[in-house]
Amino acid sequence: RLVSDWSSDVCSSDLPSPLYFLQSTLLLWTVYVTVYAFYWALSNSSGIDRLFDQLIVLNFCVALFALATLITPLRLLLWHDDSDVLSGTSHLLRLSLLTTEPSVYAELMLPLLIFAAIRLLRDTTSRNLIYLIMIGVPVLLSQSFGGVSIGLAGLGIAILTSYRRLFRQPRNLMIFALMVIGVSALLLTNNPFSDRVVQVVTGGDSSTKSRTIFSFIVAFTVASSKSLWWGAGLGQSKLIDVSDLGLGFTVGIIPNAVAGTFAEFGIIGVIVRFAAEFYLFFRTKVFLNSFRLSMFVVAFITQLTGSHMMDVQQYLMWCFAFFPFFPDLNLRGDSSSEISYS
Repeated sequence: RLVSDWSSDVCSSDLPSPLYFLQSTLLLWTVYVTVYAFYWALSNSSGIDRLFDQLIVLNFCVALFALATLITPLRLLLWHDDSDVLSGTSHLLRLSLLTTEPSVYAELMLPLLIFAAIRLLRDTTSRNLIYLIMIGVPVLLSQSFGGVSIGLAGLGIAILTSYRRLFRQPRNLMIFALMVIGVSALLLTNNPFSDRVVQVVTGGDSSTKSRTIFSFIVAFTVASSKSLWWGAGLGQSKLIDVSDLGLGFTVGIIPNAVAGTFAEFGIIGVIVRFAAEFYLFFRTKVFLNSFRLSMFVVAFITQLTGSHMMDVQQYLMWCFAFFPFFPDLNLRGDSSSEISYS
């Protein structure tokens, strides 16, 4: 009760909180250190392709172990149960593998999935097909159709920019046909995947609206409490009580990166965010590499449909977009124009 009273007093206060500002500043610093360490480790690695292959195999083995735990109490650690959302229906288990939720797990797997898919399209061998299946199955088990859709959007853009080269290869046309048949079979038959699609389409998944429409409504309310142009200030969104909006939010902790930027840094912050992204897009020539282009699309859409300002995994996706870790993963077959960083 004392904590509740203290929280209500803080949220009703119009004064900025130096404590929240300091906490948010320290969190941003830890995000910077983590992302820089990630970039430094990968840039000094001589076999990133091999590392990704090892991660795909390791993740697949753990997913198989998770399947074996379905009949044991351990499933509570590795699977997320959506039975509360689907009232009156059977349990809907989604693979999460020790992450906070299945969508987070799917987002972490997207670089591996896109890497395997583009490599298969570039070199259609049975080995590359096996690796794509090994990463594709666990992602499907997460049933995060938001993450899968975003990944397919990134791949789609990469394919559109190189469709002439791809469609000259009969094997690629066969792969596309098999993918269409597989997706159709999943959607048109009665299985957990089609049940999950029905849940999302019918609005049974409330998290979708919370991460998109509701987040921007809350962000507008938070920013307008101080300044629409400059926002409420770093860390100050936690002080604003938005429970009267009736959207399920109590304070302005927003699960959307762009909306969070708008809430705390206003219109100016959103402009600076997009300006930096498009500047780096052209400065680092993202469009020259299919993998980087796909990751840019994934990161750009993700910031509009979820995530948050301190989300390390989203900044890691931006790293994959802006740094040439895979210069050979270009579906157009031209990697000579890739830039490099010293």
